Amino acid sequence: MAYMHIGKDFVPPDVPGKVTGRIKYAEDYTREGMVYARLLTSPIPHGRVLDIDASEALAMDGVYGILTADDVYPDGEPQSTGLKILTNEPTLVGEPILAVAAVDEKTAETAIASIAVTFERLPHVIDPLESLEEGGPDAYNGGNTFVFRQGFVQEKWTADQVASFRAGNEPSAEPPTELAYGDLDASFAEAAFVYENTFTTAGYPHMSMEPRSAMAYWEDGKLYLHGGSQSLTAFADGIAGIIGVAKEDLVFVNVATGGGFGQRARAGSVPVYGVPAKLSQKINRPVMMRVTREEEFTIGGARQGFQGWIKLGFKQDGTMSAADLWIVSDNGGKGGGGDAFSATNAVSIVYQAEAVRLRGVSIGSNTAHRGAQRGPGENQIAAIVSPILDKAADELGIDRLEIRKINTPQNGDVGGIQRQPFTSAYMPEALEQTAQLFDWDGRQSRRRQRNGSKVTGLGIGQGYHNAGRSGMDGIVMMGADGRLKIHNGVGNLGTYSYASTSRAAAEVLKMPWESCDIVTGRTDLHLPITSPQDGSNSIFTNTRTFWGAAQDMLAKMKEIAANELGGSPDDYDVSNERIHQIADESVGYSFAEVAQRAMELG
Repeated sequence: MAYMHIGKDFVPPDVPGKVTGRIKYAEDYTREGMVYARLLTSPIPHGRVLDIDASEALAMDGVYGILTADDVYPDGEPQSTGLKILTNEPTLVGEPILAVAAVDEKTAETAIASIAVTFERLPHVIDPLESLEEGGPDAYNGGNTFVFRQGFVQEKWTADQVASFRAGNEPSAEPPTELAYGDLDASFAEAAFVYENTFTTAGYPHMSMEPRSAMAYWEDGKLYLHGGSQSLTAFADGIAGIIGVAKEDLVFVNVATGGGFGQRARAGSVPVYGVPAKLSQKINRPVMMRVTREEEFTIGGARQGFQGWIKLGFKQDGTMSAADLWIVSDNGGKGGGGDAFSATNAVSIVYQAEAVRLRGVSIGSNTAHRGAQRGPGENQIAAIVSPILDKAADELGIDRLEIRKINTPQNGDVGGIQRQPFTSAYMPEALEQTAQLFDWDGRQSRRRQRNGSKVTGLGIGQGYHNAGRSGMDGIVMMGADGRLKIHNGVGNLGTYSYASTSRAAAEVLKMPWESCDIVTGRTDLHLPITSPQDGSNSIFTNTRTFWGAAQDMLAKMKEIAANELGGSPDDYDVSNERIHQIADESVGYSFAEVAQRAMELG
């Protein structure tokens, strides 16, 4: 099938603005009477605010007001591991305690320097294993982990259990989480090669180019919030709830976002946007809050780190017979995630292990905010398993590429703890094409060649990310001018998925791209509700919504033409921006004419 747009190069409409610098990010907006907010953040990793003396700051010329956690949460802060707008109970260095609004940022900084905050220092912990040990400090007030529908609890191991794990042994503690399929013991018994060891993965931060800056103002009872997010309409719903404003009274403006890797898709990861919103409401002025690079480092999110034990078994033919994992996940001072579950699914799916078990526990540490980051879990475990596969290949006398082909998933296979079937798995083709392009066989002679202190190595990286959600709504409108308006609620992350998903509508209607307008960037433009832009799902989900919306428009256009010009809807098709009879293309309407007729018909 020949496509008009799908698979073809195009220029997204915001490219000229990005190339010239004319496009606006959150920090670029201004409003008459706008003041500037700066944050006072926690200097300690775990504590409780006992007193705030801001009298000197509030007496300064140019200072308009202060916002504290008591202003934001008059009935008390939510009891969870999630980030808050502001807090009196910080669990990481750099967590926002209060904000000051002033005529400029220098005045705001000077005011913050004069504020005296009295803290009660509480025990803190950097290493989750230290917290796991009996008598060890807890990262949170009330425990070292958080259980859904139960709250904060303590999870403790004996000193001997922690020491044994640190020494490289399989943990002997009872796991709060255990998931499995297959007969693990029997599968290991079939293995000709078994690898067992402990491992550690880092929990590095996101550090998107654009920090979590935002500007807010209130007008006629509505909140106008400018901020960066991976999502647009999906983010707006969440941030409205966090701020405490009705969804219909929030206009979220997000024309462009300077990067995001999972931690800017949902409002729960960016509650700090509530600071300018609440402060603006309190002092009745527009408020710009510019977040510094240091602040972004702290509250901008990081991967969960792993401390784990892994045991893999391989049959003589290279088949992965069994995989056993015990993972202690670092939940950080805020946040958390299901990375250990995703990591286990990755082993099951990418390598088609016949039996798999995950045992795990998530423990808090008074470090950075933790959460989803680009292939959460899948990417951490890939770097652990790949060299084990290489070792197995060498021990069994199998080529390193071949052992991956032997274990790779294909359409119709199943994988993961839940044993789900695959509908789009092309790893065999990917491995074959990559090997040819790289000249895998031809480069084998370069393995382990030494040049001074440098040694040449050849490696193969594999990974996956699941896809599959409902894209929710699609809205398209044909104007009386004959232009196609595609209302898109997908965020403009920089990957241009907001534009590429829109092209599905143009494809259905065979509409030239230059005759299409994408309506997006702010939620008061009648945008459709979409799924969040995370998990690499936007193209998969939202292409279908716009395809479906355009198909509905096409059906209505055919119906109008048939009723007005005769025949049945099946007698009509579209081309050259017209709806016309297939047998006689001269009988039909231009898109502008059929749109006008549709409006007349109501």
